[in-house]
Amino acid sequence: MEQNTRYAARPLTLGRNGRTPKTLRNRLASAPMERNYGTTDGHITEQYIDYLVTRAKAGLGMVTTEATYVRADGKGRTHQLGLHSDAMIPGLRRLTDALHAEGALAAVELNHGGRTAQSALSGHKNLAPSPVACEVAGGEVPRELTVEECHELVEAYAQAARRAVQAGFDVINIHGAHGYLIHQFMSPISNHRTDEFAAPERFMNLVIDAVRAAVPDTVVGMRVSVIEGPADGISAEQQLAIIAKAHLEQLDFLDISAGNYEAGEWIVQSGEWKPGILADYAKAYRQFGLPLGMAGRLNSPEIIEEVLRQGTCDFVSLARAIHADPAFVGGVLRDERYRPCIACNVCIDNLGLGQVTCTVNPAVGRSRVPIPTPAVRDGSRVVVVGAGPAGLTAARELAEAGAQVTMLDDGSRAGGQFALAERMKSTPDFHRFAEWSAAENARLGIEVRLDSHVDTDHLDGLVRDTAADAVVLATGGLLPAAGFIGEESANVLDVREWLAAHPEVIDADATHPVIPDAVTIWGADSVAMSVADTLADRGTAVLLIGPQTALAPESGRRAKILAVPRLERNPRVRIRLDSTIEEYDGGRVRISGPGLAPGGEWLDAPGPLLVSRSVVPLDGTVPPDTRDAELSRDAGVPVTLAGTVVDQTPAIASNAVKSGYDAAQRIASLLTAGATADNELSLNGAQS
Repeated sequence: MEQNTRYAARPLTLGRNGRTPKTLRNRLASAPMERNYGTTDGHITEQYIDYLVTRAKAGLGMVTTEATYVRADGKGRTHQLGLHSDAMIPGLRRLTDALHAEGALAAVELNHGGRTAQSALSGHKNLAPSPVACEVAGGEVPRELTVEECHELVEAYAQAARRAVQAGFDVINIHGAHGYLIHQFMSPISNHRTDEFAAPERFMNLVIDAVRAAVPDTVVGMRVSVIEGPADGISAEQQLAIIAKAHLEQLDFLDISAGNYEAGEWIVQSGEWKPGILADYAKAYRQFGLPLGMAGRLNSPEIIEEVLRQGTCDFVSLARAIHADPAFVGGVLRDERYRPCIACNVCIDNLGLGQVTCTVNPAVGRSRVPIPTPAVRDGSRVVVVGAGPAGLTAARELAEAGAQVTMLDDGSRAGGQFALAERMKSTPDFHRFAEWSAAENARLGIEVRLDSHVDTDHLDGLVRDTAADAVVLATGGLLPAAGFIGEESANVLDVREWLAAHPEVIDADATHPVIPDAVTIWGADSVAMSVADTLADRGTAVLLIGPQTALAPESGRRAKILAVPRLERNPRVRIRLDSTIEEYDGGRVRISGPGLAPGGEWLDAPGPLLVSRSVVPLDGTVPPDTRDAELSRDAGVPVTLAGTVVDQTPAIASNAVKSGYDAAQRIASLLTAGATADNELSLNGAQS
């Protein structure tokens, strides 16, 4: 596509009925993605400003803040932005001035959490249309709003809109979706009232009118969930009927999304779902004659161009794709390279834990403005051992810093566990990271040697053979013993090795796949869950046993929101959690656990017994700095560990990538122009 033919690059003007219009320089807007980058009292931070301005510099037409609470009792996250006080205005003015300087429009989304807000977090009793708890958000039963309080909340939206204009925002987006307060008034799940606010459109229209009265000349739109998700929620047809009663003449656009808290898979969709998942729903909203924005799996330049060219929407709301890499904007507009989102949903799952990070982009959401890896002195040679997520990340960062990088791996394919995960039912987009990494290796001249075993106990030989100035060990940790009688049986196999030896088992495109009739899996981590889900989907009977009390406890809710229910309702899947395998006799296992007799219980265990073991640190008693120093002394050059052995965190891809990034920064700091071979070792603690 030539640039001048791209629909995504065309300007778009919003504003009607005599209001002063605002023009987006293109059809790309950032969605109101929550990030927990603010302060605990709702102020914006320099980190957050830098994050948003970076995406404006990338070329977005409109940059939108996260869902921003209009009153203190509507706060739903620990570090969520607020517009509940005039004190917020100066900080937000710094943001809007910076966005305008980069040529982007500045938009804010106004929100109140209602029943999803929890008093333990906000410091205020939560309020809602009816006293219906949101179990997913914490389960606190809200107090039912009086009629007078409903009107007071309407005024809170209006005052927040006034503050937004004073802060320099060009566009106001009213949050009427995702199970928050306005949506709660629409939904039969959360609105059981019998007064004037029983009408699903009543509160929404009062808010629209009040916001318009407060900011008569400002572009105002509303975000809508085209389908709520739960069976007892608002259907697509019912939502259309509600919006048909909205005071649309007061609005300048609609912004299409989906879902509520009980149907989080619709808010942030799984990689299993097709790109542009909301396109069929969005087409029905053309009847209202308003410019239309759309979210929902818009993760490639191709799908964005398709929905814009077909007139499905007028602009797209991008969240995960530009969180993973702001350069995605250049990919859409000019075919530039970018780091792809893999729809792992670590970002949304981090919201309850702290700052929102990213699996594939280790530089975002880590309590700092991203610091570039320092340039190394000319001729620096670095060997990276291990071509999994940590090794690939370390190699790329060091090559970008100017090092000559060689990467060694004893496998036949780079990618490590990513190479397996990309063939799983629940993680089909993981292949995008492997493909991007391969392209980056080629672009940066990284030499990749596969089927190359490295004796990590004798790194001095590796250094001599490669003339390395530094080494990154990105080999992960150790796989513990299975730990039961009979584990030496030929029928007991590591699940990763079994999958590598039988790729056709999980290859959906295989012409004649050989699918096992049954398997038994020992372990209930995320790998076991994904393998069980994929095999069960293809007809295999699965017995899944694990010491964990829940499936994939190291994964967040959204990462397993589809897979776990599938497994639990599949009649060919047996799940025994909080249980330990004590003995295996080739066709049965004896398990122990709470509630079982002292001798345990024997279960039929057909098929191969696949052991899924999360890697553990090489030696948890040795601090990483001490181990680095010992390795550096033995090798004669700086050596650092990457992977779970560094930060003692769960063995998931997100942590591996972050560890690889940090390892690269440590090595690069030792190979800068001002460093010498002696002080490199000293800095690394190898000399006293």
